[in-house]
Amino acid sequence: MISSGEIFHELRRGKSITLQEAGKDIVSVPFLSQFERGLSDISYSHLLKLLERIKVKPSEFDYLYYQRNKKSDNFVVNLQEAYQSGNITVLRQYLNLWHKGNNRYSKLQVIQLKMMLITLGEGQISKKEITYLQEYFAKIENWSFYELYLFGHAMPFMDVNSAASLIRVLAKKINLYGNFRQDSFSIVFYLYNNLILNLVAIGDFEQAMEFVNLLKNNSFSERDYYHKTRYFSLEGLVKYMQNEKEEGVALLKRSIDITVLVMHDDHFITNEFNFLKQYITDADLKRVFINWNNFK
Repeated sequence: MISSGEIFHELRRGKSITLQEAGKDIVSVPFLSQFERGLSDISYSHLLKLLERIKVKPSEFDYLYYQRNKKSDNFVVNLQEAYQSGNITVLRQYLNLWHKGNNRYSKLQVIQLKMMLITLGEGQISKKEITYLQEYFAKIENWSFYELYLFGHAMPFMDVNSAASLIRVLAKKINLYGNFRQDSFSIVFYLYNNLILNLVAIGDFEQAMEFVNLLKNNSFSERDYYHKTRYFSLEGLVKYMQNEKEEGVALLKRSIDITVLVMHDDHFITNEFNFLKQYITDADLKRVFINWNNFK
């Protein structure tokens, strides 16, 4: 994966601007050199100032960053296909390949593959490796598709409060960067979804509602029915567990009604029914699913 520092280096050199000229009164030359070599992270505010100095728009920088990292995204897709199909042989081949590397990216890939294999019932991972991953996440300034995806796999291996702390950091950076591209936003939503459900499972409804409200700050497309229905379901469940039962039932029903009318996905609704019956009474369950034909 190409770092944001390497992209900046490419742009700076392309404009024949020296390190001294680019970093003057913003960051030191040694720091900027480290950033360009991928050895240091930088604050977003400093990055904006540096881009302004070399006369590059943030949108141009973002475009080039994603173009250069398409190869990483394609690797993620191939890896996901092997994982979803339960192809342990292919995953072990990837693991052996990345074990040969000695840079940070290789180490991250090794950890991710170990987590995938454990989920499929194979292999093991050390506490030291999980700690390394958490420290890496805590230092990220520019979250890419790859890093969001990696966090998604790491979350089940982290304690809930550590995951919550990282998502708080991520939430602040989303507000700084503006909207992620759609596939990245789907992963962000997935992270929130899993964290909120984990908090509900341990009975921490106050913190669960905090993240429901953070998620609400992200604007959804008018046609983004899937994320809207999931949001209503999350908010409804948390409110229900906080004894705001009428409002909770209304939101849960709204989620199911949208699914029935727009998405027509009985598999999704069946899964939702089986999940919600762990938390709400039979009488309220009937109210939530009253418009679902399979329930009648």
